[in-house]
Amino acid sequence: MTDTWHELLHGRQWSSQDTVWVEDGTEYSWADVSRLAVAVEACLRAHGPARVVVVRARRKLGCFAGQLGAWRAGTVAVADDHTLSEREFDRIRPDLTLTVSAVPHPSVEPAGQPARRLPPDRIPEDVVAVNFTSGSTGSRKAVAVTRDNLLALFACPDLDVPVPGPLTAGSFATPTYDGWWFDTWRTVAAGGRVVCLPHVNDDVFAWPGLARTYGIGRLLLPAAVLATVVEVLPEAVADIPWLFSGGEQFQVATYRQARRAGLAHHFVNLYGPTEATFATHHYRLPTDLAAPAVPIGRPLAGCRQLLRTPEGGPPHARELVVTGPFVCLGYLYGGVLTHRFRDAAAEPSYRTGDLVRTDGDGDLVFAGRLDGEVKVNGMRVDTAALEQRVTALPRVQDCRVVQHERHTVAFVRTDPATLRDTATRSRIETVVQDFSPAIGVRLVDRYPVKAGGKVDVPTLMDHYRTTDKAEET
Repeated sequence: MTDTWHELLHGRQWSSQDTVWVEDGTEYSWADVSRLAVAVEACLRAHGPARVVVVRARRKLGCFAGQLGAWRAGTVAVADDHTLSEREFDRIRPDLTLTVSAVPHPSVEPAGQPARRLPPDRIPEDVVAVNFTSGSTGSRKAVAVTRDNLLALFACPDLDVPVPGPLTAGSFATPTYDGWWFDTWRTVAAGGRVVCLPHVNDDVFAWPGLARTYGIGRLLLPAAVLATVVEVLPEAVADIPWLFSGGEQFQVATYRQARRAGLAHHFVNLYGPTEATFATHHYRLPTDLAAPAVPIGRPLAGCRQLLRTPEGGPPHARELVVTGPFVCLGYLYGGVLTHRFRDAAAEPSYRTGDLVRTDGDGDLVFAGRLDGEVKVNGMRVDTAALEQRVTALPRVQDCRVVQHERHTVAFVRTDPATLRDTATRSRIETVVQDFSPAIGVRLVDRYPVKAGGKVDVPTLMDHYRTTDKAEET
């Protein structure tokens, strides 16, 4: 494994003039990226030994080349596209923060004064990077990723796509999320090329031209972003043969809408906690999907699963436990490894807290979370069951139940023409009231998303509180 890691960082490919990276209309060769990485490595060595380094850059290329240079220098490389907060910094306690710029001229500069350095052995030697969880179930956690975690991910055959010649992958993921490893480093490890796509809020209309110009063969999109693109501009992904969805539940309505729009792609639903590097399960959707929910499928090659019977859980549902080389080392807090993901036999193991059931074909189907029940006026409500019941209604594309302070709201996504349809609203409200009359209902035509592509729950709740006050007046 060590030899493979060394070859990835120092191999002859880094002297090539072939294009490996495309961003903001500029092509960069392997040698271009390596020169920027050399500058990062030189800056690190000039400022003394460091165990944890934050590589901060506005462009993805700076984060990518910064990780390469930091890894060459033997440090833990934490990429930051200026989105990490002070709380996240406190989780990892970096020894040094570098600002990396690729244009108009490559430059690397320390950002502020070096922090008080902690003992280098506070983090095991095999840790090379950090994943940050989305924070959807609390504050964001810092997850220690080892070189063997990444190499196992890069070697997984179930994530390969059959394309002629080297793969060109579209990159949507931000550097602080686990999709980054799939978008960028897994592509480059296989000798492929990365094309960075503008965010949907910036210029989604540029996607078709980039896909055709560079022959993008694979793209990973969070489920909420995929749903928006399929609904609003399906031609943006029409020329990309393999579409992967992850991060949140892939809805049947999105898939059917994609087929109605003429998208004849291969669709793959991915599942996996951030604590397991990137993904642990996959499901390749058939041409016709008759099931009421898209399964999360079966373990990826190299990953193993255990189904644990939870106390007091719903019947026929089991908690999913993932084991094997994809499982990361543990959580970092205060710059120290504080919690290891290991079972009683000291083997890599992580209890996901997700409930699953097995369908008739042997595939796993997501069935909610152990902590998925909420109390509404003293009564327990199974939010996963509510969301599934509402999503099954005609003209409904998705449903998210959110509880914050004294509010519990079902945000139901429909097409714009349905927002004021009283019959549809009545059907939805009837289902919701079966669970609890105290749950509010809001119909929306799309969900706001964060930079990483997941649904922006605080913005949804702000919208609810604003419209709630407006209706009261």
